[in-house]
Amino acid sequence: MEITLADLLVLEPRLTAGDVSRDPAVSDGRRNAEISWVVSARTTPPHLPPLRGGEVLLVSSRVTAAVGAELPALVREAQVRDVSAVVFEQTDVETRTTYPISLDTGVLLWSGELTTDTETGINRLLTECRGNLYRIGSEFERQMTDLAANKSGITSLVQVASDLAHLPVVVVDAQGRRLAIAGQASPDHRDADHALTEIRLERDVPGGLRLILGPLLPEQSVTARFLVDRIATAAADAARRDDAARPRGARRTEMVGAILEGRYGNAAEQRAAALALGLDPDALYFVAVSTGGNDSTLAKALAPLGSVHPGGEENGRRQVLIITNGRAGSESLASQVNEVKRRLETGSEYGTATLALSAPAHGVARLPAAAREAAFVATLQAETPFPRRAASFESIDDVGAFRLLYPLRNSHELREFISEALGTLEGRDQRGTLRATLRAFLESGGSQVDASNRLGIHRNTLAYRLRRIGELIGRDVADPGSWLTLHLALRASEMLDAISDDR
Repeated sequence: MEITLADLLVLEPRLTAGDVSRDPAVSDGRRNAEISWVVSARTTPPHLPPLRGGEVLLVSSRVTAAVGAELPALVREAQVRDVSAVVFEQTDVETRTTYPISLDTGVLLWSGELTTDTETGINRLLTECRGNLYRIGSEFERQMTDLAANKSGITSLVQVASDLAHLPVVVVDAQGRRLAIAGQASPDHRDADHALTEIRLERDVPGGLRLILGPLLPEQSVTARFLVDRIATAAADAARRDDAARPRGARRTEMVGAILEGRYGNAAEQRAAALALGLDPDALYFVAVSTGGNDSTLAKALAPLGSVHPGGEENGRRQVLIITNGRAGSESLASQVNEVKRRLETGSEYGTATLALSAPAHGVARLPAAAREAAFVATLQAETPFPRRAASFESIDDVGAFRLLYPLRNSHELREFISEALGTLEGRDQRGTLRATLRAFLESGGSQVDASNRLGIHRNTLAYRLRRIGELIGRDVADPGSWLTLHLALRASEMLDAISDDR
């Protein structure tokens, strides 16, 4: 890769662009012109040194004074000999107002006096830059060979490339979701002298992927431009290795199940496992648990939410992972969830199948918690009087107070609350008859008529049970002020019983 005028402006801050074209294409073409070396014009004929093309010609104020009115001819001759740019001193006002900016040759300005030391210093910069790029390129090729030998994929490639070149490297899929990322610039890099710009280099990678280097500091752009095509080629190879190594069939189902159970340990291992399966580790997910039906009917029901990935079956419960098509909190995602639940509850092809959905989960690190949410809702559907065959953890209409109680399920405080609210009712009501009676009474708004009808018992039987319940809990069941406490305690007790039975 050759160094361009744009690169030189980064390497040597005392140089600035002196020609401003009204045509952006012309300006970009001049800045992207490749350069070989820096040479100086002479005060005596021949004023131009031997030129082979691609040189940057330094024209000092001493030269412009010696050349005089022949300066435009000198610049034209330099252009014919294919120089990439002509440099004048910024303080040479007369020259700056008379040089021919209409020429294709770029014009740069130098802050200070142009001397032989200027030529030597800039050429030294160019030599060091080329040597550095050569070293980086050689090391990059060596490390890419090692990655290929180890059958490493996109994640390893991005990390190696970023570490080697000290560049932010990102690979995204066709939907713009990040599959691998390394070396992102931190806010600490933002200061007055080194403000992050929107410099980015992008390349398409076969398979619908896209490589992005950036955002880059100006001084990073030389290395980035040198490596971007090489990284893109290596990324295509790494993506093919990832695809070839991707588990399929039963092995894939097993790995999805392991992710949902959190068997990969920390977040980094979860991400690596997701990438090995071709899943976006930063996507928005749902976890679903179903009973009844089959894989095809379940996939059909869940289709409005996104792509479905089986996670295994145990004790008649089928677990699946869903990568969503929407965004968390969006109305479209909520409507998709409602559509899924409506399909399962009204579609004759689903029979008596049940469906329990987690709340949306951001990224794979959140999946084990989401899997527990879905399993919890499925347990409620199986173990407690539950009104919905299709329910989601996020919906208060579906799970009610259980959503509030769920985070407290393992707490000592919740067990104390139940004990204080229900007294000896739990221990003395072995068959659960009295608790079912209390729940029916509370859900009937304290109406004994409605409660007895709901339970199918005589009002006298109900009255006797309520008196017995009052004795066991140590408070008047007919007092509306106690109803909220009793109802929450009953719900919490049912939740703990269901979780205990499920284990």
